[in-house]
Amino acid sequence: MFNPTAQSVAMKNSPVVTTQKRKSTFSLPSLNAQTIDWTNAPLELASVRNCPHFVNTLQTYFPGALPLPVYMERTVQALEEYGFEDENTMGMIAICRDEITDPLYEAVVKYWGKTFNCCSLGGFVLMGKTGLAAAKGHTPLLSGLRRFTFYAMPHIAISRYGKVGEVSREGIADASHACGALEAIVAELEMGKLMIEMDMQDIEQTIIRQKILSQLKYGDRPDLVGITQLASQIISADVGKLLSSLDTNVFHYSVMTGIQIHGPLESQWIYPQDFYIAGKAFGDGHIGINAFT
Repeated sequence: MFNPTAQSVAMKNSPVVTTQKRKSTFSLPSLNAQTIDWTNAPLELASVRNCPHFVNTLQTYFPGALPLPVYMERTVQALEEYGFEDENTMGMIAICRDEITDPLYEAVVKYWGKTFNCCSLGGFVLMGKTGLAAAKGHTPLLSGLRRFTFYAMPHIAISRYGKVGEVSREGIADASHACGALEAIVAELEMGKLMIEMDMQDIEQTIIRQKILSQLKYGDRPDLVGITQLASQIISADVGKLLSSLDTNVFHYSVMTGIQIHGPLESQWIYPQDFYIAGKAFGDGHIGINAFT
Protein backbone atom coordinates (compact mmCIF):
# COMPACT_ATOMS: atom_id res chain seq x y z
CA MET A 1 0.00 0.00 0.00
CA PHE A 2 0.94 3.66 0.11
CA ASN A 3 4.47 4.42 1.26
CA PRO A 4 5.53 7.98 0.43
CA THR A 5 9.23 7.22 0.94
CA ALA A 6 9.34 4.05 -1.14
CA GLN A 7 11.30 3.89 -4.38
CA SER A 8 9.91 2.03 -7.34
CA VAL A 9 10.63 -1.69 -7.62
CA ALA A 10 12.41 -1.12 -10.91
CA MET A 11 14.91 1.25 -9.33
CA LYS A 12 15.41 -0.90 -6.23
CA ASN A 13 16.46 -3.87 -8.33
CA SER A 14 18.51 -1.96 -10.90
CA PRO A 15 22.26 -1.50 -11.04
CA VAL A 16 23.13 2.16 -10.62
CA VAL A 17 25.52 4.03 -12.88
CA THR A 18 26.93 7.32 -11.62
CA THR A 19 27.73 9.98 -14.16
CA GLN A 20 30.46 12.54 -13.49
CA LYS A 21 30.11 14.53 -16.70
CA ARG A 22 29.95 18.34 -16.15
CA LYS A 23 27.52 17.98 -13.26
CA SER A 24 26.16 21.19 -11.82
CA THR A 25 27.31 21.82 -8.26
CA PHE A 26 24.17 23.64 -7.13
CA SER A 27 22.29 22.10 -4.20
CA LEU A 28 20.10 23.09 -1.26
CA PRO A 29 21.96 21.55 1.70
CA SER A 30 20.29 23.44 4.56
CA LEU A 31 16.85 24.23 5.87
CA ASN A 32 18.07 27.75 6.59
CA ALA A 33 17.81 29.84 3.44
CA GLN A 34 20.35 32.28 4.84
CA THR A 35 23.11 29.64 4.91
CA ILE A 36 22.60 28.26 1.40
CA ASP A 37 25.48 28.64 -1.04
CA TRP A 38 23.83 30.28 -4.03
CA THR A 39 27.08 30.69 -5.97
CA ASN A 40 26.20 28.13 -8.63
CA ALA A 41 22.44 28.68 -8.68
CA PRO A 42 20.83 29.62 -12.00
CA LEU A 43 20.54 33.39 -12.23
CA GLU A 44 16.79 33.33 -12.74
CA LEU A 45 16.36 31.75 -9.28
CA ALA A 46 18.47 34.24 -7.33
CA SER A 47 15.42 36.05 -5.94
CA VAL A 48 14.12 32.86 -4.29
CA ARG A 49 16.81 33.33 -1.65
CA ASN A 50 14.54 36.01 -0.20
CA CYS A 51 11.74 33.48 0.34
CA PRO A 52 12.95 31.49 3.38
CA HIS A 53 9.51 30.02 4.14
CA PHE A 54 9.34 28.54 0.66
CA VAL A 55 12.86 27.12 0.93
CA ASN A 56 12.12 25.58 4.33
CA THR A 57 8.91 23.93 3.08
CA LEU A 58 10.64 22.70 -0.06
CA GLN A 59 13.42 21.10 1.96
CA THR A 60 11.05 19.65 4.55
CA TYR A 61 8.84 17.81 2.07
CA PHE A 62 11.07 17.49 -0.99
CA PRO A 63 14.70 17.29 0.17
CA GLY A 64 17.07 17.22 -2.77
CA ALA A 65 14.73 19.06 -5.13
CA LEU A 66 16.60 20.81 -7.93
CA PRO A 67 15.86 23.92 -9.98
CA LEU A 68 14.40 22.84 -13.32
CA PRO A 69 17.40 24.10 -15.36
CA VAL A 70 19.80 22.11 -13.19
CA TYR A 71 17.64 18.97 -13.36
CA MET A 72 17.44 19.13 -17.14
CA GLU A 73 21.17 19.75 -17.47
CA ARG A 74 21.98 16.71 -15.37
CA THR A 75 19.62 14.32 -17.12
CA VAL A 76 20.68 15.45 -20.60
CA GLN A 77 24.40 15.30 -19.84
CA ALA A 78 24.04 11.86 -18.27
CA LEU A 79 22.13 10.52 -21.28
CA GLU A 80 24.69 11.81 -23.75
CA GLU A 81 27.06 9.16 -22.43
CA TYR A 82 24.64 6.47 -23.61
CA GLY A 83 24.11 7.79 -27.12
CA PHE A 84 20.99 9.91 -26.54
CA GLU A 85 21.27 13.15 -28.51
CA ASP A 86 18.88 15.71 -29.93
CA GLU A 87 19.58 14.47 -33.48
CA ASN A 88 18.66 10.84 -32.82
CA THR A 89 16.18 11.02 -29.92
CA MET A 90 12.55 12.07 -29.55
CA GLY A 91 11.13 13.48 -26.34
CA MET A 92 7.97 12.18 -24.71
CA ILE A 93 6.29 13.88 -21.78
CA ALA A 94 3.41 13.10 -19.44
CA ILE A 95 2.66 16.01 -17.13
CA CYS A 96 -0.50 17.80 -16.04
CA ARG A 97 -2.48 19.79 -18.59
CA ASP A 98 -2.20 22.85 -16.31
CA GLU A 99 -0.51 25.72 -18.17
CA ILE A 100 1.89 26.35 -15.27
CA THR A 101 3.61 23.06 -16.12
CA ASP A 102 4.66 24.54 -19.49
CA PRO A 103 8.25 25.33 -18.39
CA LEU A 104 8.99 21.60 -18.06
CA TYR A 105 7.40 20.85 -21.43
CA GLU A 106 9.38 23.67 -23.03
CA ALA A 107 12.61 22.42 -21.45
CA VAL A 108 12.08 18.93 -22.89
CA VAL A 109 11.47 20.43 -26.34
CA LYS A 110 14.55 22.64 -25.95
CA TYR A 111 16.86 19.70 -25.32
CA TRP A 112 15.20 16.88 -27.27
CA GLY A 113 13.41 18.65 -30.12
CA LYS A 114 10.10 17.25 -31.34
CA THR A 115 8.23 15.87 -28.36
CA PHE A 116 5.24 13.51 -28.22
CA ASN A 117 2.52 14.88 -25.94
CA CYS A 118 1.31 12.26 -23.43
CA CYS A 119 -0.20 14.78 -21.02
CA SER A 120 -3.36 14.36 -18.93
CA LEU A 121 -4.87 15.66 -15.71
CA GLY A 122 -2.38 15.24 -12.88
CA GLY A 123 0.34 13.95 -15.19
CA PHE A 124 -1.04 10.41 -15.13
CA VAL A 125 -0.10 8.18 -18.05
CA LEU A 126 -3.44 7.56 -19.77
CA MET A 127 -2.26 7.27 -23.39
CA GLY A 128 -2.52 3.48 -23.32
CA LYS A 129 -1.34 1.02 -25.95
CA THR A 130 -2.82 3.00 -28.82
CA GLY A 131 -1.03 6.17 -27.75
CA LEU A 132 2.23 4.28 -27.33
CA ALA A 133 1.83 2.74 -30.78
CA ALA A 134 1.56 6.22 -32.27
CA ALA A 135 4.57 7.47 -30.31
CA LYS A 136 6.63 4.46 -31.40
CA GLY A 137 5.86 5.17 -35.01
CA HIS A 138 7.05 8.76 -34.66
CA THR A 139 10.37 7.88 -33.03
CA PRO A 140 13.33 8.36 -35.42
CA LEU A 141 14.91 5.17 -36.77
CA LEU A 142 18.67 5.57 -37.21
CA SER A 143 21.14 2.72 -37.72
CA GLY A 144 18.49 0.22 -36.67
CA LEU A 145 17.70 1.95 -33.35
CA ARG A 146 14.87 4.12 -32.10
CA ARG A 147 15.61 6.36 -29.09
CA PHE A 148 13.33 8.41 -26.88
CA THR A 149 13.32 10.06 -23.46
CA PHE A 150 10.19 9.89 -21.30
CA TYR A 151 9.56 12.52 -18.60
CA ALA A 152 6.49 11.79 -16.45
CA MET A 153 5.41 13.40 -13.19
CA PRO A 154 2.61 15.09 -11.24
CA HIS A 155 2.98 18.63 -9.91
CA ILE A 156 2.44 20.67 -6.76
CA ALA A 157 2.83 24.32 -5.75
CA ILE A 158 4.44 26.01 -2.75
CA SER A 159 3.86 29.72 -2.17
CA ARG A 160 6.53 32.19 -1.08
CA TYR A 161 5.09 31.89 2.43
CA GLY A 162 5.52 28.12 2.45
CA LYS A 163 1.86 27.29 1.84
CA VAL A 164 1.56 23.94 0.10
CA GLY A 165 -0.77 23.89 -2.90
CA GLU A 166 -0.92 27.66 -3.46
CA VAL A 167 0.45 29.39 -6.54
CA SER A 168 0.14 32.83 -8.10
CA ARG A 169 -1.21 33.00 -11.64
CA GLU A 170 -0.93 35.91 -14.01
CA GLY A 171 -4.12 37.97 -14.11
CA ILE A 172 -5.64 36.33 -11.01
CA ALA A 173 -5.54 38.32 -7.76
CA ASP A 174 -6.40 35.49 -5.37
CA ALA A 175 -4.17 32.51 -4.70
CA SER A 176 -4.69 29.64 -7.11
CA HIS A 177 -3.98 25.96 -6.52
CA ALA A 178 -1.98 23.04 -7.93
CA CYS A 179 -2.65 20.32 -8.52
CA GLY A 180 -6.38 20.93 -8.65
CA ALA A 181 -7.19 17.36 -9.72
CA LEU A 182 -5.30 15.86 -6.77
CA GLU A 183 -6.56 18.52 -4.36
CA ALA A 184 -10.13 17.55 -5.28
CA ILE A 185 -9.45 13.93 -4.25
CA VAL A 186 -7.87 15.08 -0.98
CA ALA A 187 -11.07 17.05 -0.28
CA GLU A 188 -13.27 14.04 -1.09
CA LEU A 189 -11.27 11.86 1.31
CA GLU A 190 -11.60 14.49 4.03
CA MET A 191 -15.37 14.63 3.55
CA GLY A 192 -15.68 10.86 3.34
CA LYS A 193 -17.67 11.19 0.12
CA LEU A 194 -16.03 9.65 -2.95
CA MET A 195 -17.38 9.72 -6.49
CA ILE A 196 -16.47 6.18 -7.49
CA GLU A 197 -18.76 5.66 -10.49
CA MET A 198 -17.47 6.26 -14.02
CA ASP A 199 -18.34 9.76 -15.18
CA MET A 200 -18.17 9.91 -18.97
CA GLN A 201 -18.02 13.71 -18.75
CA ASP A 202 -14.99 13.50 -16.45
CA ILE A 203 -13.15 10.37 -17.55
CA GLU A 204 -9.61 11.41 -16.68
CA GLN A 205 -10.51 12.45 -13.13
CA THR A 206 -12.48 9.24 -12.66
CA ILE A 207 -9.46 7.14 -13.67
CA ILE A 208 -7.09 9.16 -11.48
CA ARG A 209 -9.40 8.73 -8.49
CA GLN A 210 -9.62 4.97 -9.05
CA LYS A 211 -5.85 4.62 -9.39
CA ILE A 212 -5.24 6.50 -6.14
CA LEU A 213 -7.96 4.73 -4.17
CA SER A 214 -6.59 1.34 -5.25
CA GLN A 215 -3.38 2.16 -3.36
CA LEU A 216 -4.96 3.39 -0.14
CA LYS A 217 -6.03 1.39 2.89
CA TYR A 218 -9.41 1.96 4.46
CA GLY A 219 -9.28 5.12 6.52
CA ASP A 220 -6.20 6.61 4.81
CA ARG A 221 -6.51 10.37 4.30
CA PRO A 222 -3.22 11.63 2.85
CA ASP A 223 -2.70 15.35 2.56
CA LEU A 224 -1.75 17.04 -0.70
CA VAL A 225 1.96 16.28 -0.28
CA GLY A 226 1.24 12.63 0.48
CA ILE A 227 -1.19 12.17 -2.39
CA THR A 228 1.25 13.86 -4.80
CA GLN A 229 4.01 11.50 -3.69
CA LEU A 230 1.63 8.59 -4.19
CA ALA A 231 0.71 9.90 -7.64
CA SER A 232 4.39 10.02 -8.54
CA GLN A 233 4.79 6.38 -7.54
CA ILE A 234 1.74 5.33 -9.54
CA ILE A 235 2.95 7.24 -12.59
CA SER A 236 6.39 5.64 -12.32
CA ALA A 237 4.87 2.17 -12.16
CA ASP A 238 2.48 2.88 -15.03
CA VAL A 239 5.31 4.11 -17.27
CA GLY A 240 7.29 0.98 -16.53
CA LYS A 241 4.34 -1.27 -17.37
CA LEU A 242 3.50 0.62 -20.56
CA LEU A 243 7.06 0.50 -21.90
CA SER A 244 7.74 -3.11 -20.86
CA SER A 245 6.29 -4.36 -24.16
CA LEU A 246 8.95 -2.59 -26.24
CA ASP A 247 11.60 -4.60 -28.09
CA THR A 248 14.82 -3.34 -26.52
CA ASN A 249 16.79 -4.65 -29.48
CA VAL A 250 15.19 -1.80 -31.41
CA PHE A 251 14.23 0.72 -28.71
CA HIS A 252 16.65 2.48 -26.42
CA TYR A 253 14.84 4.71 -23.99
CA SER A 254 15.23 6.62 -20.75
CA VAL A 255 12.64 7.34 -18.07
CA MET A 256 12.66 10.31 -15.69
CA THR A 257 9.97 10.58 -13.02
CA GLY A 258 9.50 12.72 -9.93
CA ILE A 259 7.43 15.76 -8.96
CA GLN A 260 7.36 19.17 -10.63
CA ILE A 261 7.17 21.94 -8.02
CA HIS A 262 6.03 25.49 -8.73
CA GLY A 263 7.71 28.00 -6.45
CA PRO A 264 7.42 31.75 -5.96
CA LEU A 265 8.39 34.22 -8.65
CA GLU A 266 7.64 31.58 -11.32
CA SER A 267 10.56 29.39 -10.22
CA GLN A 268 10.32 25.73 -11.18
CA TRP A 269 11.81 22.78 -9.29
CA ILE A 270 11.99 19.01 -9.78
CA TYR A 271 12.00 16.42 -7.01
CA PRO A 272 13.63 13.42 -8.74
CA GLN A 273 12.37 9.87 -8.33
CA ASP A 274 13.34 7.40 -11.08
CA PHE A 275 16.06 7.90 -13.67
CA TYR A 276 16.95 4.86 -15.73
CA ILE A 277 17.72 3.66 -19.24
CA ALA A 278 16.73 0.50 -21.07
CA GLY A 279 18.08 -1.18 -24.16
CA LYS A 280 19.85 -4.44 -25.00
CA ALA A 281 23.10 -2.59 -25.57
CA PHE A 282 23.06 -1.51 -21.91
CA GLY A 283 22.20 -4.92 -20.43
CA ASP A 284 19.03 -6.60 -19.27
CA GLY A 285 16.29 -4.70 -17.48
CA HIS A 286 16.52 -1.12 -16.29
CA ILE A 287 19.89 0.50 -15.65
CA GLY A 288 19.53 3.16 -12.95
CA ILE A 289 21.49 6.38 -13.29
CA ASN A 290 22.55 8.45 -10.28
CA ALA A 291 22.86 12.00 -11.56
CA PHE A 292 21.45 13.90 -8.60
CA THR A 293 23.81 13.25 -5.68
